[in-house]
Amino acid sequence: MKPKKYQPKKTSTPPNSQKETHVRLNKFLSNAGICSRREADENIKMGLVQVNGKVVTEMGYRISQADEVKYDGARIQKAPFVYLLLNKPKGFVATTQGGVIKKSVQELIHTAAKEKIPPIGDMGRPMTGLLLMTNDTDLRKKLNHSNAIPMVYQVVLDKKVTQVQINKLKEGQQVFNKTAKIATLSFLEGIPKNEIGIEVYSLSPATLVKLFSSVGLKVVQMDRVTFGGLTKKDLPRGTWRKLSAKEVGFLKMFP
Repeated sequence: MKPKKYQPKKTSTPPNSQKETHVRLNKFLSNAGICSRREADENIKMGLVQVNGKVVTEMGYRISQADEVKYDGARIQKAPFVYLLLNKPKGFVATTQGGVIKKSVQELIHTAAKEKIPPIGDMGRPMTGLLLMTNDTDLRKKLNHSNAIPMVYQVVLDKKVTQVQINKLKEGQQVFNKTAKIATLSFLEGIPKNEIGIEVYSLSPATLVKLFSSVGLKVVQMDRVTFGGLTKKDLPRGTWRKLSAKEVGFLKMFP
């Protein structure tokens, strides 16, 4: 039997290959955590961005992975997207305000990546539970502005909640110039009546504290049990894990 003659494979470059291997400069700046896309466009117009040593002011300009980008004279490090789920313990703080923070959640995830991975939303020291963190600026912005992310909290109040207060919480109250409300409220079996489980949509711990305060209740303890379908299963307090590609894709589907 004669051996088959080697035939080199034919290769072709699809017409949209450049779009697949190149990214818009404003998106690159946004993904790097420098600024939003809209702000990036303004910075590009102002001549603050250089590509391979040349100032670029063209809108829609695309760069490749090999290009060197500088913003305001400083080189921007190309970092892959990281998506983390942290079960935050009490005593640590998650904030997007910047500055030097004592006992920041960044201390808990320092082995996940060399660069800082910002949280999606803030979470104060007394609050515990699930916290999503990513350097994907587009996803952070999307989830921060979404009103459709289901979340479940376990809340300990200073006293038993009354039916009148439950009705007000479900009807909605003005908090931070917006109407905030609870979708469902349930009492936990075998637990004192001041400990409740609630389901909400895209409400931060700070918003919930204000919401309960508006009906005469003080939050003693709060724990976020689920976040957009993500749970604390196999995730002990103080530990984190990376999200799967499927989980990331699911989060990107939220309106």
